[in-house]
Amino acid sequence: MKRQLFLAMDLGTTNSKGALISTEGVSIASASRRHTVSHPHPGWAEHDAEAVWWAEFVSICRELLDTPGVSKDEILAVGISTLTPAVLPVDKDFRPLRPAMLYGLDTRATQEIADLNEILGPQYSYHENMHPIEPKSPAPKILWLGQDGAEVFQKTAYFVGAPTYLVHRLTGQVVADYACYKLAGFPFSLRSFGWDENVCKACGISVSQLPVLKFATELAGTITREAAQATGLPEGAAVAVGTGDYPADSLSYGTQFLGLPKISYGSCVGVNNGNDPAAILFPDYETDWAMEAVPGGSMSNGCATIDWMISLLSGHGQNTRIPDAELERMANAVPAGANGIIMLPYFNGEKVPIADPKACGMLYGLRMGHTHADLYKAALESIGYAVRHILSLKPDITRREAFVVGGGTRMPMLLQTVSDVTGFRQIALSSYNGSLLGDAFLAGVACGVFQKRDEINRWVTTKAPYEPRPELKEIYDRQFEIYLELYRANAHIMAGKG
Repeated sequence: MKRQLFLAMDLGTTNSKGALISTEGVSIASASRRHTVSHPHPGWAEHDAEAVWWAEFVSICRELLDTPGVSKDEILAVGISTLTPAVLPVDKDFRPLRPAMLYGLDTRATQEIADLNEILGPQYSYHENMHPIEPKSPAPKILWLGQDGAEVFQKTAYFVGAPTYLVHRLTGQVVADYACYKLAGFPFSLRSFGWDENVCKACGISVSQLPVLKFATELAGTITREAAQATGLPEGAAVAVGTGDYPADSLSYGTQFLGLPKISYGSCVGVNNGNDPAAILFPDYETDWAMEAVPGGSMSNGCATIDWMISLLSGHGQNTRIPDAELERMANAVPAGANGIIMLPYFNGEKVPIADPKACGMLYGLRMGHTHADLYKAALESIGYAVRHILSLKPDITRREAFVVGGGTRMPMLLQTVSDVTGFRQIALSSYNGSLLGDAFLAGVACGVFQKRDEINRWVTTKAPYEPRPELKEIYDRQFEIYLELYRANAHIMAGKG
């Protein structure tokens, strides 16, 4: 019997990665590309959809298909996850009209959030989605385009995110999954489980300018002749609707760990306090918009903070960053508490738990005797404090364990630091490519290879857990209280009211 493979692709904020994964969940080949986020103005964060999303998709496809012993005819289906949400205006031919605006990293539309609250009423978002309009929400960015980019706005046929853009390039279909927009909020309404016509009207658009909503495990379409020529993929191969990287990551740890908090270590770190964000990937999802929400969510930054600090410490003009082994040595050389330095990681504002787009990063306690190693340790600990802050939103957690996924799990010192700061034991997948496993499984469901969600459990293996060191508890309890007070004492200054 001919071997059958899934092409899994995950396009993130600073890294795109892909893999060929067998129906047994074995990775046959993998490839990745790094890219940067454009910040043309303060508060803006953008990607060029052609140069980043599509070009890297094609490049990774070509590299994977060039793997010795691999034939394109073995590719059964394609599964995609990406950063989400993003807002990309495209014309009637699906050509991008400007760079895509990226989720909560892009905070340009704060005034438009206020405008929508005035138009719709301050409680409208709570009524429809059980949370406020956030910087990551597409609606404020769409409204910004109407006010500040009117020419682009008039030419826009569709407002799409990265999964929709890539799936359209492959299949010609304009679809998106419910999970992406449930996470994003307006113009999606959880209450009606679809596009909110009142919000669309407030933004000056119609529902027809938004993708058709489906579940991520459904079939979006098949590879067109044009896409086959561009990518090397076989014409007619199935393509799943796809989803965001966070739900795909969540799917990858199977069903045996449901109920545990989950920490997703990406450019933004997401903390799920025990609900099931992968349930909405499947058509048997039962919507209960009035169900009490489990507190948790995504930070505006995460591993991006660590990368930023490493780039600063590596110095300008260097072609390579400080080697990982040296970073590990630096962190181990500094005692818990970073010799008195505490960092607030709010370098792009903050989403959960403070929902403050004007929050700023801060380094507290600096003295002339501090070293590069102290700063790096403080950056690691800042992620621990931020994760602890979100975990503390659910004070009744009794089983102090968390399941962890994402690219940041390749940084053992980061995971050990977070365990020490939070007091949580962390269980990690053997492979850090959780989103790619999730993508492959989505592809398998879309083409009929798998029927039940728990079939992914046989793909799931874990490695030795990270245990918190009890002798550090007193230090980090004290430091965490200072961390909380630093924001409380300075929030009014950050907001420009000091």
